[in-house]
Amino acid sequence: MKYPIRNISLKNRGLVMVGVVILAFVLGYAFRNVTSGVQAKQDNRPLSETTAEETPGVRTVYVCSMSCLPPANEPGNCPVCGMKLIPMLLGDKEEQDKAKLVLGEEAIRRAEVRIQPVERKFVSAEVRMFGQIEYDPAHMSYVSAFMPGVIDRVYVKRAGQTVRWHDRLFDLYSSDLYFTQQELVSVMKTIPSFLAFQAKTPYTARKALTQSRSTGEGAKADSPEYKEAMDKLAAIRHKLHILGLPKADIDELMKLGEPTGIAGVYATKAGVVIEQNAYEGAFVNTGTPIFTIGDPRYVWARLDAYESDFPWLHREQKVEFETDAYPGVTFTGKIVFIDPTFDPNKRTFKIGALYPDEERKLRPNMLVRAKAYAELTADGKVRTDFTGDDEAPLVIPASAPLITGERAIVYVAVPGENITFEGREVVLGCKAKDYYLVREGLEEGELVVVNGNFKLDSAMQILAKPSMMNSHRADAESDPRP
Repeated sequence: MKYPIRNISLKNRGLVMVGVVILAFVLGYAFRNVTSGVQAKQDNRPLSETTAEETPGVRTVYVCSMSCLPPANEPGNCPVCGMKLIPMLLGDKEEQDKAKLVLGEEAIRRAEVRIQPVERKFVSAEVRMFGQIEYDPAHMSYVSAFMPGVIDRVYVKRAGQTVRWHDRLFDLYSSDLYFTQQELVSVMKTIPSFLAFQAKTPYTARKALTQSRSTGEGAKADSPEYKEAMDKLAAIRHKLHILGLPKADIDELMKLGEPTGIAGVYATKAGVVIEQNAYEGAFVNTGTPIFTIGDPRYVWARLDAYESDFPWLHREQKVEFETDAYPGVTFTGKIVFIDPTFDPNKRTFKIGALYPDEERKLRPNMLVRAKAYAELTADGKVRTDFTGDDEAPLVIPASAPLITGERAIVYVAVPGENITFEGREVVLGCKAKDYYLVREGLEEGELVVVNGNFKLDSAMQILAKPSMMNSHRADAESDPRP
């Protein structure tokens, strides 16, 4: 009989414990609603509702968050989109038109608003360019035929070979050269100093002079015929030199004593053969380019720059470029050439950045990625070593302005018990990396919103105040009604 009584007491005890747990849960939930209900309600309110309570006014109106209709005097739902109308307080017409928003600390925290002062400092605009490596044209040499003829022998047979100054490249046979040489030899025979050629002996001035005195042949040294022959000889030597024969080759011809019609063509500069168009037996005309020689110590980056970057580039400006052949290595050159014309199809222009490649790492046609930095002045011009002490420009972070069409809106923070945010239309200059230059609308030291400005602008739109997408002045100018 004792066991049933014990079971009944255990059941009652379990029911009591369950009831205590339920009661504790109900009391805790009720206590939470009492202590934190107001705070929870405040945190969940839209930014526009918080603004409406904090802004002093004389009457309450109700606006649609989608701006479907003008502010209404009665609460309810929007007849267009069906969304609940939001209450707001309005003052007079002048106060309503002002693009101002007053927020407390809690509203600023929820909107994640961050401000930064307007300052004057020099900023750099980054210009990105792409191109390839080429030999510097100022250090290139072209070897061409100095008269019509046939290539008799080639000494440098392939492009890519390294040549030194005055290395013999090829021999050229020319009938014009043959006749000129023959004329030179004929004049030499009339001069006593060169009578040794008639005896087919090597040229020796002293021996020839002795021969002429002993035989009495030829013109005397003090006779008019001798002077005329010497003048003619000098004229022919000069003609051969103009044709391209070096002085050493002319002297060798006079020692030989008979015309050959062959002249050697030499390298005019040390470097690497870029183009080789010499083939034995090929006929060439005067001025035909046969060899192109480049100096590998002087290369330049031939870059394409966009039309919008034209104001930021100038001569002697430093350029940094990289190539995939040397990862992590930065080469620094300077601009020596800016193409005065634009490509009509790509809307780009050419830049030449010279680089003294003493280690000879770079090769023609290597692709490069280049950057140039232009430090800007207050008037938006490029600062150089020749401009002197220029005034630093007024700049704001690139995230501060809200740009739409031709307008740019910046929200300026006015400190106080409750910070006032004023939407202000400004005139911007060019963009330099993370900054915009300011031409009009702001003063140095003013605080501008750099984060959360879109949320502030949304609240201004909901409150039917001037904003990024809605300017009262622009609406008034475009309204055709009187």
